[in-house]
Amino acid sequence: MMDDKSDDASETGAGEKQSFASFFAEAIAPGLPALEEARKERLRATYVRAAGLAFVIALVTGIAVAWSGEVIVGFPVVFLGLVLGYLWIRIPGRRHRNAVRTLVVEPLRQYLGGLEYHRKPGDRFDLDRFRRSGIVAGFNRAKLEDLLIGRYRDTDYRVVEARLRRRRKQGSKERVKMTFAGLLCEVSVPRPFSCTVVLLGDKGALGNWAIDLLRSKLTNLSPVPLDHADFEARYQVYSDDPQEAGGLLQPAFLDSLLAISDAAGQGSLNCAFIDNRFLIAIPQRRNLFEIGRLHRSLEHAEEDVRRMAAEFTLPQRLIDTLHGDRPPLAL
Repeated sequence: MMDDKSDDASETGAGEKQSFASFFAEAIAPGLPALEEARKERLRATYVRAAGLAFVIALVTGIAVAWSGEVIVGFPVVFLGLVLGYLWIRIPGRRHRNAVRTLVVEPLRQYLGGLEYHRKPGDRFDLDRFRRSGIVAGFNRAKLEDLLIGRYRDTDYRVVEARLRRRRKQGSKERVKMTFAGLLCEVSVPRPFSCTVVLLGDKGALGNWAIDLLRSKLTNLSPVPLDHADFEARYQVYSDDPQEAGGLLQPAFLDSLLAISDAAGQGSLNCAFIDNRFLIAIPQRRNLFEIGRLHRSLEHAEEDVRRMAAEFTLPQRLIDTLHGDRPPLAL
């Protein structure tokens, strides 16, 4: 995964010197047996809590109905009990996820080059650049978490989990729509450029929305001709300077972007070159750090951590691609 051509050994980190399997065996595996026993205990506690909750709700509901003589009185009791009980039942699972995160994240961060990690990103990530690029649909509410900041081959990058929503009023009602859920990644581009290039993999409503947005903000926006049939079958490419854009979109870069899209489980991804950055939006249903599911045995931990490491190193693969390399797509 790491680039053995780079002179910046301090930036590439331990992953260049040690295989993933040996890293996992040394840094992660010793802590798994105790954590697996704790997982089983927490799973049993969850079942006990669920059974106790069902008994308490049934008892209190029966008392409320008998006292009032009205069956309808039981509905609020059941509803309140389910809401509070749901939060209570989830506590063992949350504790398990936190324990897995404690075991895994710090060693993995060091293995992959000493990445800077922030559970709460604050103002360390520029969402406005993604808004202006048009590669995510319009939003006025954003929840960001699990920010990674790194540097590789003398190039900085950031990747964050994002949940973007659009809230608007329709008459007397307020509606909230999820417009994006997944990873947002930005990397510095090794060569300077002044144009804006948008690569739209979504040819439906989002793609049309992005094109309309771009036409309203960019002058002389035009399609970019590419001599790459496979890429053009999946993407629409637009720029305010097609000639300069063509210099950025070399065949090796397009091949790698298609491979990265496939590795991410997507036929195509929305991307952009803007403000000397390359942006990419990767839809995902699962949370990046939620590898500690209570019902999943830690026998699968190596598979789960390997998947997490692959997502952590996506920016490095993009940087290799921007340098003209064809990096491997698996650890």
